Amino acid sequence: MMASSYATPSTSSSPVNGFASISPEPRFNPFNSSSESSLTINSIDSQSCVYGEDGMLMSAGPDALWKKLLPTQDYEPPKKLVFTLLLNLRAYVSPAEMMQKLIQNCIFEQHTSLSNFNKHSHSKLFEHVFEFVSEWTTNIPYDFRTEEMRQRLSELFSLCATDPSQHRRCAKLTENLNRILAKRDHYERAMRNLEAPYEVQVERVDQLVGLTSMGVTAQVVAQQLAHIELERLSMIGVDEIVQTLGSSSLETLGEHNTDASGNIKYYIKWFNQLSSFTATEILKHTKKKHRVRCIEFFIDLGKECINIGNFNSLMAIVAGISTQAVTRLKKTWQRVEKAKLEILQHQLNPSGNFVSYRATLNAAIWRFEGAKNDNERVIIPFFGLLLKDLYMIHRSSLEPLPNGQLKIAMFAQFAQHMTNLIQWKDRPCPFKRNTSVLQYLLLSQTYSDNDLLNLSFENEPPETPSEREQYKKLTENKSDSSSNKS
Repeated sequence: MMASSYATPSTSSSPVNGFASISPEPRFNPFNSSSESSLTINSIDSQSCVYGEDGMLMSAGPDALWKKLLPTQDYEPPKKLVFTLLLNLRAYVSPAEMMQKLIQNCIFEQHTSLSNFNKHSHSKLFEHVFEFVSEWTTNIPYDFRTEEMRQRLSELFSLCATDPSQHRRCAKLTENLNRILAKRDHYERAMRNLEAPYEVQVERVDQLVGLTSMGVTAQVVAQQLAHIELERLSMIGVDEIVQTLGSSSLETLGEHNTDASGNIKYYIKWFNQLSSFTATEILKHTKKKHRVRCIEFFIDLGKECINIGNFNSLMAIVAGISTQAVTRLKKTWQRVEKAKLEILQHQLNPSGNFVSYRATLNAAIWRFEGAKNDNERVIIPFFGLLLKDLYMIHRSSLEPLPNGQLKIAMFAQFAQHMTNLIQWKDRPCPFKRNTSVLQYLLLSQTYSDNDLLNLSFENEPPETPSEREQYKKLTENKSDSSSNKS
């Protein structure tokens, strides 16, 4: 597999130009009085909020934020604000601590006055707490993957639910949450099984084989790629993205493999697999006419991915076609209509902060918003660039204002991007499944970079001194490897 295929876009022309050296570092925590900073907890304007001319919350101190976030008998926080704060405050306060704060707040509400002991007051508090938890478990369900968090949730419901109807609603919510968590566990087990090592047999064939010989159109294959992309993208939780953004530097986004961000790892591996698959399908053919046919098929496949709105597969396919092992095949490329490829490569052009790709993505978003059928409601963004964009917004949002207040306007901007991603990734794929094509895409052997380059030289011998030197080293390494095995 070509581990180098997946790369977040070049910092030289991406939206993060000039920030390549940024790395995670200790930050001022306004929720922790022991936090080391030039700002002290006493200097923070903790109680107040600042609003813009349009009435939108712009900034606030920690005490004011808790009042805005936590439900009471007389106050139900807006769902949008709940998601925004649950998403962003985890940079300072863990989900377990937020849950504990919620439980403590409910206990306080129930005992603050005798009037809160009546049935009406209990019902109002329950409704507000239930809506809060419903928003949390729906949009950030992986926060509850630990036994501790599920026990805290049960404790919260025991405090607030007082009649059979309320208990049934709590049980239904818990059942739905457990179903989501079980689906995640099943998916991760399947991914680990697919990672089992196996010996790859490099083959060269003189007949047309593989995807181009299956008698399916590029459109059908593009639809199956959308199935794979949406399945894997849908399993990434927003908490995993925040964890990745907070624990990575700009240059290492997606490289840290932790339990809290494992599904991002699997998604990146799929990108690499598809890139390697594309190059493998082309280079295993010994006959030039078959390689030409494969290249043209993958170019058509990339165009169909654009039409669908699947930009992640598009980028992986173009990356596979653009590897040295494929691009050096001059005699093969003489037979290919290069104008088609240039259309796809235009989407990958990093100039102007990937302006071409962003324009195409915006067109897909407009189509999504005005769609009259489900086939037009597919958006699968280029994940590498998405991570970089989110990284810069997230990093900026965590820097406090001079008075120590947090930038809620930036929190809201970050949350809106994540809301869009949730909307895109959680839509069911509208296309008919083709089992044989899906299995071939997922289970076909892919060759390593060295094997692909070796096949390339065998298909079209090296021409330049540097290519001859490369081929010599590949041959020597292959010979040494064979000797070690014997």
